[in-house]
Amino acid sequence: MRKTIFEYLEFALSAYNCVVIPDFGGFIMNVNPAVLSISGEIKPPKQSIVFNPVLKHDDGILASYISKGEEVSYNTALKKIKEFVSNLKNDLKSGKTIECAKLGVLRTDNDNIAFIAKADAIYPSLFGLYPTRIKQLGMIEQSVTKEKRSLSLRYAATGIAAAIAALMMFIAPGGSIKDANNINTQKADFMSSITATLSSRQNSIEPISQPEEKIAKEETAIEQKVAPTRTYYIIIGGEDSPARADRLLNKMKESGFADAKILETSDRYRIYISSFDDKSEAESFLTSFRKENPKYETAWLFSKRNR
Repeated sequence: MRKTIFEYLEFALSAYNCVVIPDFGGFIMNVNPAVLSISGEIKPPKQSIVFNPVLKHDDGILASYISKGEEVSYNTALKKIKEFVSNLKNDLKSGKTIECAKLGVLRTDNDNIAFIAKADAIYPSLFGLYPTRIKQLGMIEQSVTKEKRSLSLRYAATGIAAAIAALMMFIAPGGSIKDANNINTQKADFMSSITATLSSRQNSIEPISQPEEKIAKEETAIEQKVAPTRTYYIIIGGEDSPARADRLLNKMKESGFADAKILETSDRYRIYISSFDDKSEAESFLTSFRKENPKYETAWLFSKRNR
């Protein structure tokens, strides 16, 4: 054979969750889902193979793979499996440990067949997946808050440092008492201006908004950007040509519907007096309009999908 039975079994398990070796047992692929730990670590899904000696009925999968891979008939493949199982049972009874390709090993344990899967087995569907970490939303918000506070403190500290540097320029050795008095007066005036400057800078620092407020603002902005999918029109008339529709529109405006307009569709030119993005609002308006204008009790609601 080009491949061993266990190599065909390994290949079949990559496509099926359960593959049976007739008259021997079934190999089952168990999948454990990904897990997010409290620390923020995401552990990828895990796969493990178990052996069930009760599953002995032929499901046809293994024989089909062997028939195709060895280019033999299905019955010939069954004969090869039967011969393989007979030799496998004899080896296990004699106490041998059987290597199952890259899947694991088989051995007897108190007259029972035990399968030990290899811990380093590679499963194609999970290849390349490794544990990773993500920052939780609370940690990101705390980091942003700390960074803003740090920037605010550095901004204020820069202003204080500039004030001190400027103040040192007024301090000069020597000079008369009159000069000293002038310097003291200039110092007092300068410190007053520095205090006012620092106060205005601190007031201009953008306050740190709460995460909830930011989220609410972002959601509101998103809602405002989303265009309605439909528009609902209150129709009071219609014509099949533009000229006749214009005459009807002028007539409606003369009757008091100054805001009436023409809505062009594929087959008609409809006169509407109002439009809405919300269906419930349009229905409420239509009900009130019919009551207040019995002459137009046939007015109706037309829905049009926006492009």
